[in-house]
Amino acid sequence: MGQIPRETIERIIDENDIVEVVGSYFPLKRAGTRMVALCPFHNEKTPSFGVNPHRQIFHCFGCGVGGDVIKFVQMYENLEFPDAAKKLAERAGIPIVEQAYDAKDEAKRQFRRELQTLQKKISEWYHRCLLRSPQAQPARDYLKSRGFGIEVAKRWQFGYAPAESRHTMDWGKKEGYTVRHLVEGGIAQWEEERRSSDGAYARFRHRLMFPIAKDFGDVIAFSGRVLSPDQKGGKYVNSPETVLFDKSKTFFGLDKSKRAIVRENRAIVVEGQLDMISAFEAGFENIVAPLGTAFTDQHARILKRQVGESGEIVLCYDSDTAGYNAAVKAFQVLAREGLLVRVAMLPNGEDPDSLIRSQGPEALRALLEDAPEFFDFQIDRHGGTRNLDSLRDRLAFVRELSHNIALIEDKMLQDSLINRVTTRLEVGDADVRRLVAEAKSDHLRTERSQKKREEAEIRRQNQKDPRSAPPSQGSLSGDQTLSNRTLRLLCQLLLNDEETRASLVRHPQPEFLRDVPGTEFLSRLWSAEIDVSSMGSISLFNDELTPVEQSWLSQLRAEDLPDTGEASLYDLALDCLQSLHRKALQNRRDAIKSRLRTPHLPGSEVESLNKELLDLLGRLSDIPPPFSKA
Repeated sequence: MGQIPRETIERIIDENDIVEVVGSYFPLKRAGTRMVALCPFHNEKTPSFGVNPHRQIFHCFGCGVGGDVIKFVQMYENLEFPDAAKKLAERAGIPIVEQAYDAKDEAKRQFRRELQTLQKKISEWYHRCLLRSPQAQPARDYLKSRGFGIEVAKRWQFGYAPAESRHTMDWGKKEGYTVRHLVEGGIAQWEEERRSSDGAYARFRHRLMFPIAKDFGDVIAFSGRVLSPDQKGGKYVNSPETVLFDKSKTFFGLDKSKRAIVRENRAIVVEGQLDMISAFEAGFENIVAPLGTAFTDQHARILKRQVGESGEIVLCYDSDTAGYNAAVKAFQVLAREGLLVRVAMLPNGEDPDSLIRSQGPEALRALLEDAPEFFDFQIDRHGGTRNLDSLRDRLAFVRELSHNIALIEDKMLQDSLINRVTTRLEVGDADVRRLVAEAKSDHLRTERSQKKREEAEIRRQNQKDPRSAPPSQGSLSGDQTLSNRTLRLLCQLLLNDEETRASLVRHPQPEFLRDVPGTEFLSRLWSAEIDVSSMGSISLFNDELTPVEQSWLSQLRAEDLPDTGEASLYDLALDCLQSLHRKALQNRRDAIKSRLRTPHLPGSEVESLNKELLDLLGRLSDIPPPFSKA
């Protein structure tokens, strides 16, 4: 760190309300004095992610991550600390005058910023090519054939990638970008293994370009559609994954649709970008599309944060076999997040765009409003394509259904689904429950195997760099440093109460703390020059800690101080110190007793140890306060 002055960091934190910042990414719900949501940093089914408006911090009691508003933006957007701070400074209109910096780290951050600017600039260039270039006529004709006029093209920043690679490469050179910029930004790619400038070529050629943005609007990648039937490559080509773009965590159009999704507690998922755009323009604003990849756990978590726990997802896929299989796989991912899933299967040969153009928006609206729940859809679908006259065939189908029912954790909902299956398929209740139980066991075995693989990978990484070890499920109790409740409370007081801290740290640390295991973090808090009323000061101190210590700091800051009644928090702190003093004396007493049991001790040592033991017993009977309570 060190590039941004301390005073500026404190001002950035003070002038960016953490509730407003976090709420701009996903919805928060009030729970007492806190705001809560599903954690964006790990998989969970009930909210353990909290934002404390009073202390201006966030903390997840599930995975242990936490910190101030800069730390949140840093983690959520995968930014370096200075870049997150600058983003928030820009949001609050705070000028930054940088101090001396580390050249290597700054070069890395600068390159990332350049890649982000590259995406914005080339998006604008592709857009100008679409509007002005004679070569882009096929792209304009195609958009016209799909019913998209100039205003739609401008709203979505449609673009055109020239057919000849040299045009894109020359544009990059003219704008001051190196070939490395273009390649690592996903705009160009190396030819075979060569790394010279003449060994790279434009990734997108003669394609209609759709910019892909983060959910807060910054362009991070592109999707290009073919314009000629004889073009090589897939119908759609997406940017490769880069430092800015991870397709497993990205939805096309979420930056435009997330407000409507939150408002309606419902998200419509379609398969293609044009389908999404066509439906959005027709009034279905709570709609998104994955980017040509399998539905992932990250996708499900993103949607759950938007629709909330009581929301629902409507899958609107093609009616062919591929569309059905995609709907089943998406359901299995979404069900693990506890989301209600409906399926609006389109008529044969139709996609959302073609249905809107041929029958109007109301046809799609009726389809979405009447979308059955996933299991009704699955039964209806197979009822029309399978011979279910024999009990054997029905049980084989029930086995498939049971695999999906077992993913539902809500017991009442699961019972309802089992009853629905037994009624509609005329099979025994006991048979269905047995198959669901077997499927549940299979899921649990799979989850345990996956967890073991993940834990083995964590252990392997920790052996390489122990400082990088993540906290175990955000818990402090499993670590000796803060497993002692008295130590934990004293650390909490030093971090959260300004008056108590000021009264304690004006005294030197008591020497007896050296005889209590796990007091290293307490000592660090005691000696640190921090202002606990300033989030900027806490943030600077946090950057000096190890990842595990950062998690401790986050959780201690997130916890409420105890109610002491008429007593002061400083009195409570003194009581904690007295208790630790007693523990130190007891540890020394036990050590002496253990030493006295050693055979063949010299008489002089035995006499000395017995004297010390008597002294300790006397001190244990009357332990004075460590400092005056005045």
